[in-house]
Amino acid sequence: MLIGQGCNKMKVNFVLPPIGSSGGIDVIYKYVDLLQKSGYDVCVYKAILANNMHRYHSNVKNIIHQIYCTAKTVFEKEKYRRTSDCFVWKICNKTIRDADVTIATAWPTAFEVYRLSVSKGNKFYFIQDYEIWDNPEVVKKSYQLPLNKIVISTWINDCLKHDLGMGPFPIVYNGLDTSVYHLTAQKKTGNEISFLMLNHKLSKKGVSNGLTAFEEVKKKYPDAKLRMFGMCDNTNLPEDVEYFQNPSKDKIVELYSQADFFIFPSLEEGWGLTPLEAMACGCIVVGTRTGFVLDLGKHRENMMVSEPGDIDDMVQNIEEVLSNQTLSKKIQKNAVKTAKSLDWKKSANKLMDILHCYTD
Repeated sequence: MLIGQGCNKMKVNFVLPPIGSSGGIDVIYKYVDLLQKSGYDVCVYKAILANNMHRYHSNVKNIIHQIYCTAKTVFEKEKYRRTSDCFVWKICNKTIRDADVTIATAWPTAFEVYRLSVSKGNKFYFIQDYEIWDNPEVVKKSYQLPLNKIVISTWINDCLKHDLGMGPFPIVYNGLDTSVYHLTAQKKTGNEISFLMLNHKLSKKGVSNGLTAFEEVKKKYPDAKLRMFGMCDNTNLPEDVEYFQNPSKDKIVELYSQADFFIFPSLEEGWGLTPLEAMACGCIVVGTRTGFVLDLGKHRENMMVSEPGDIDDMVQNIEEVLSNQTLSKKIQKNAVKTAKSLDWKKSANKLMDILHCYTD
């Protein structure tokens, strides 16, 4: 099913967490937009009544957290509302329309979609990460629900196979809009070596490892400078790091374009949007073998790759590129080529093909 060919108004429901911003949420809305342009009847449902995230050992704490999240949604939902959104009190048969397909997009929504009647259509679980940081036992049960699963990377399939003996499931790579993410300014000249890294409070993002690697490089290259950006504050960072909290998309593209290196130190990653955006802007990504790297990363070809947690190897990879201009130019050229291969329309067409396999 190609974009623009129509689909007899197939009805598709997405079930999303009610509020918040993330790369994964942006991915879902990109698919919503592309499916609508292709003639699909798409609705995004969000529950005001928060799920019990089972985050704490205490049931009382979990209930308090659930009440807090519900109240926060009541007061902030208009801030996050988009044109395709439908806020309902809870996800159930009375609040969700009948459809051809209903898609869960995060582990709490998987349980909600599973409980819906068959009139809501074929049930899918679009998995963008191995989300076991809240409560591993409960989250793993969500993956074992009898839903049609779609993943975005080999790494997720590997986790599901290793831990649960499941899969492999169809893979749909995230696309990348290179009309937005591309080199917008010349890299800085002179002695300064500009590094960029995402800040995040989840330990799996490996921020502390990235900081350590940079400090080791700086001992040998004192003109190295580190900038970072993220949604969280900078209380976990050294004072000499220049930090940009919640920057605009234009600012992020500017940061990518000005940076020579992007450090991607994740220990675990479902995909990895920011390093691919950086590649599109001509950054040399020095990263770990997780997420998209298993599918698209090629050591010394389009990026420099080390094993998760191997700080010494990451430092050696940076220093190898700094000492080899031929290698540096090759990686930059191939990185941009890799980023351009991730076309959103291709991703949407593959997603639509999978949906139609279960409904035609």
